[in-house]
Amino acid sequence: MSQQILKTIAGVIKQQRRQILLCTNNHVQCLTKLQHSDETQREVQHHGNYANDWWNLNGAMKALHSLNAIRVPFIRDGLVARGNISPDLVNTCQVLKDQQILEVGCGGGILTEQLARLGAQMTGIDLSDELICVAREHLSHVADPKLCDLIQYKIEPLDIHVKDKLNYYDAVVVSEVLEHVEDKVALLTSCVQCLKPGGSLFITTLNKTIPMWLGGVLLGEYILRIAPIGTHHWDKMISPLDVQRILDTMGCQTVVINGSTYDFVRNTWRWINTTDMCYALQAWDVIQSLSMAALMSFGVIHGAGSIQRICFMLYRQK
Repeated sequence: MSQQILKTIAGVIKQQRRQILLCTNNHVQCLTKLQHSDETQREVQHHGNYANDWWNLNGAMKALHSLNAIRVPFIRDGLVARGNISPDLVNTCQVLKDQQILEVGCGGGILTEQLARLGAQMTGIDLSDELICVAREHLSHVADPKLCDLIQYKIEPLDIHVKDKLNYYDAVVVSEVLEHVEDKVALLTSCVQCLKPGGSLFITTLNKTIPMWLGGVLLGEYILRIAPIGTHHWDKMISPLDVQRILDTMGCQTVVINGSTYDFVRNTWRWINTTDMCYALQAWDVIQSLSMAALMSFGVIHGAGSIQRICFMLYRQK
């Protein structure tokens, strides 16, 4: 690679980095404001109203409990496929031992506890005082005392959490949360900043489709009352393609998108060959794990569109 090309790329990076810094800082400021917005508080209060029923397997959150049957293996297998797991642990009940995992919007801890049972060192954060209290209370009564040493719950906004945990986690999990957030770019920005180089981001959410709205929301909430009325809103849903596009600008490569659906009658989830209803997504942080020389080559090979991703990585190293 000629010195002129390197000089040109370096100049573009320097210029673009200023823009990314400004853009990303605006996202973080926006996220901070959203923590205290009326809409965010309504979402927090809505879910907090069901705190006392959170661990009722046949209650309002029963679909979240049954979702563990597919989302826990999805996360486990995704980390194994990424090469994070020691071969000695792969086929054991402690397959996630020593993995630092953050769950954003952990609620009452339904998923957090299950991942900890596989050995993961879990941190669960949520904006709801009521739900974190429920999570802590339930954890204090579990039969396995070792579980308490593997889980830490915090009532803390993500943008505050990332300040102390920059590039810290092997994985960040955002399960059934994205459809309740207004500024998804700001949320995902902070999630990616929490990841170690090469870390994995796991997302499960509802797709923004007519079948999902009719079958999942109108039928599930307003007719069958499987979920509380008003839990989901059309304008907050997002397609997997839009999530992938957002993550691509942040230097994350989407490697898996699986479609899923919920059986209201059997209270079970299963994988399907379409994402029309719900989906699970895994993305790898690939840009940050590259050396500067590799970044330069990446920029030259993939063109100007990749410069933004490089600049985002530089911001995270700032």
